[in-house]
Amino acid sequence: MIWQPLNLTDVCPPYTPVTACSPFGYIYLNLLVNLYGGSSDARKHWSHNEPEDIRNEYDFIVVGAGAAGCVVANRLTENPNWKVLLLEAGPEQPDVTFVPGLSTALLGSNIDWAYTTEPNGKSCLAHPGGRCSWPRGKMMGGSSSINSMAYIRGNRADYDGWASLGNAGWSYKDVLPFFKKSERNVNIEALDPIYHGVEGEQFVSRYPYIDDPSWMLTEAFNQRGLPLTDYNGARQVGTMQAQAFSLLGERVSTNTAFIQPIRDKRKNLTVKTNSEALRILIDDNKRAYGIVYLQNNNMFTAIARKEVIVSAGSINSPKLLMLSGIGPKDHLESLGIPVIQDLAVGENLHDHVTFNGVIVALPNKTATTVSENEILESVQEYAEMKYKNGPLSGNGPVNSISFIKTDPNLIAPDVQFQVNHVSNWRQFIQDPITAESVAIFPTAFYDAVLPRTMNLVPKSRGVLLLNESDPNGPPLLYPNYLSDDSDLIPLLKGVRFLLSLENTKAFRSHSAYFVREPMPACRNYEWGTDEYYICLAKSYTSSTYHPVGTCKMGPKWDEKAVLDNQLRVYGVAGLRVVDASIMPFVIRGNTNAPSIMIGERGVDFIIKYWNKYNQAYYSYK
Repeated sequence: MIWQPLNLTDVCPPYTPVTACSPFGYIYLNLLVNLYGGSSDARKHWSHNEPEDIRNEYDFIVVGAGAAGCVVANRLTENPNWKVLLLEAGPEQPDVTFVPGLSTALLGSNIDWAYTTEPNGKSCLAHPGGRCSWPRGKMMGGSSSINSMAYIRGNRADYDGWASLGNAGWSYKDVLPFFKKSERNVNIEALDPIYHGVEGEQFVSRYPYIDDPSWMLTEAFNQRGLPLTDYNGARQVGTMQAQAFSLLGERVSTNTAFIQPIRDKRKNLTVKTNSEALRILIDDNKRAYGIVYLQNNNMFTAIARKEVIVSAGSINSPKLLMLSGIGPKDHLESLGIPVIQDLAVGENLHDHVTFNGVIVALPNKTATTVSENEILESVQEYAEMKYKNGPLSGNGPVNSISFIKTDPNLIAPDVQFQVNHVSNWRQFIQDPITAESVAIFPTAFYDAVLPRTMNLVPKSRGVLLLNESDPNGPPLLYPNYLSDDSDLIPLLKGVRFLLSLENTKAFRSHSAYFVREPMPACRNYEWGTDEYYICLAKSYTSSTYHPVGTCKMGPKWDEKAVLDNQLRVYGVAGLRVVDASIMPFVIRGNTNAPSIMIGERGVDFIIKYWNKYNQAYYSYK
């Protein structure tokens, strides 16, 4: 493994907690790099040599090695006659990402695109410039290498809803086999096999370590009336410690699951890291035939004989399409980009909105805080373990997830509860914006939890635009949080449910309580009133990191549709988008598992098309 000093400018962006840049922060960060700093391919059993590539010509080019892209590349290369190029803008997956308890440790670092939203005057008001942060993974595995790992698929009603909009082949009945195809669930004895798979590449399991406050939260929700449930089974309403994309106390990203096992073995796969796609090549007949990409400050061209598949995610996929002349005509013309196809690329941007500021304090007997030296010792011990266990092998309270219906007449949940943590809640109240990220400290050590009410069915819609000053730079992200006032209703109802947890036996036995001191931006409102929580929602707005919808799938008559039901870009042959950007509306839950499913569903369309094409070709000959 390659040891190297960590550049604190990479991990101390403007909105990082002050603790991150403290003397202890320096020691802690450098220890992380010394223990885990090498890239994954430095591990002996993951060494690889990419195949010689002289002609730069492939059958398929997959742009983006994230949750969907890794799946697509794996499935395509099962055919030894198909040559596949997988492009990833970031580096190899660093070893530090494998530690569940450090899942937030590198937010804002050089393996995060570190995007921020644009202000709309109704949300993120207490954040600098009215901008919320939007982390996105920039490495092999994409956001599956940096997220909180919860394995949640969404609700049956979501996929049936997609199908009802005119997207044949996307009902729950249609997509369930593709969820199961990828899944290798190691806890199947406690689950209904009708809903779960055990033979796929993607490991799913429970963490070996769940701390006492996390169980307290699950018990409290259960005592409040929510059944203990498998969210991915027959019923979603309920509570439980979520299963995770993990195995034996380590993260299993899609890079780990789908690419590393085949990278040496399949000579028809070429993986290029640090290779950012700049433009899709499209000929005069409106057929995509290649990619221009930048690698180590050198420009290269790769040709695709069959298809270009864009799996760069909900932000970078629409950006690449627009840079290539596919997008809203007026916007592209204003930037001097020749318009090849006028489509609503970048529109329909939305995300699950939530907020911080509801604090559950844990007294000393319940808190998991330890000294700085003990934190360093825990990191060292975890690194030396052959079989990972202990606090860093879990994800703390982040994995305490519950779903409710705020109205019994709803067909599916409209609120999800997620939990953040803070290592010092008193400091958090004094300086919530710089303290809320807690990115430097492991999720295992905290003295308070921040249960967050998440609106699963947001009506607000925004847009992604290219940056006028630098179209190749970070795009302008307008999620338009809370632009539709009705999005506040589930949030308020969810908070009321949360507050009732204080009366449960689980809370009382742990002496846990809600901190009733108002947050700084909302001190003009009385704690506990609707007005106070509306202020929290607008001031301390937070993303759940589930942006979707920017390359909407829909029937041809849908003016906002960019893709057909087989994820083909309207009006441009040989080009598909396969990732979370295709969602007509966001599913009720975390988006990593659905993105993997989209990869499976999308590549199945591709394989069947080309198998049928080849059969027709040889029959004709």
